[in-house]
Amino acid sequence: MDQPPARPSKPTPPPLRPGRTARAAGRTLDSYTIGALPILDRFFDRLRLQSILRDHLPHEDRRCRIATATGLLLLLKNLLVGREPLYGIGEWAARHVPELLGLCRAQLPSLNDDRVGRCLDRLFDADIPTLALAVLVHAVREFAVDLDELHNDSTTIALHGDYETAERERTLRGRRRLAVTWGHNKDQRPDLKQLLYILTVRRDGAVPVQFRVQSGNATDDRSHRATWDLLCKLTGRREFLSVADCKLATAENMAYIHRHGGRFLNVLPHTRGEDAAFRAEILLGTHGNSKRFRA
Repeated sequence: MDQPPARPSKPTPPPLRPGRTARAAGRTLDSYTIGALPILDRFFDRLRLQSILRDHLPHEDRRCRIATATGLLLLLKNLLVGREPLYGIGEWAARHVPELLGLCRAQLPSLNDDRVGRCLDRLFDADIPTLALAVLVHAVREFAVDLDELHNDSTTIALHGDYETAERERTLRGRRRLAVTWGHNKDQRPDLKQLLYILTVRRDGAVPVQFRVQSGNATDDRSHRATWDLLCKLTGRREFLSVADCKLATAENMAYIHRHGGRFLNVLPHTRGEDAAFRAEILLGTHGNSKRFRA
């Protein structure tokens, strides 16, 4: 009986060697990249990112060679200074001083595509809003961020691809997942599916203090009340000034913030009756002053 041909085994990738090695005249020089990693470590320490991640990530097996929090911080450092594709994270890390990435040399061979994917899977299962709020609350205290005036706006993130399994909101692994779908695209690309990205920054320096993502078919005017509630939790008060565009100026949004003791400042759209009344008062005042001037 004929046996089916054996499948060729995948070639084993060569082991990652830390740093770069140069040899000449019987001498060897090992060099490692440092870059901005010490500066990032200083900020990460002040933000307590390692401990906050550990507190909010799902429990993991102690046999794991690279802790999920360590892997996620490594990915964050890569995004800030390297921006290598996910399949190149191991090679990128091998060029740097391992200790500045929270690793030892023996862990480098374990830093592969599967390990990075498992770190992102565990982040997917975490309570992201609670995790992000914990980071923000600590950052506000640690860096004395002034939250008296906050500016909010939104934009769309256009995505290429079908995303057939994500075209409507659904529950996945016990959590509600957003819909990647069509909506009002602010980049003038109605042919692309999207997500809605909402960002709030402080007045001075435009320091980001809160962000969240909604499904691609969500509208701006329905996001402001939930955003204001989150900012109340972050600031611990309600008297801060919320500055936004004309999408805030709906009767429901303005009444909601006013009833709860909040303050807001926004652009008044031409469709509001107050706009027409204000313009009429301006014209009436102008004509009246002209008559008095001629008299």
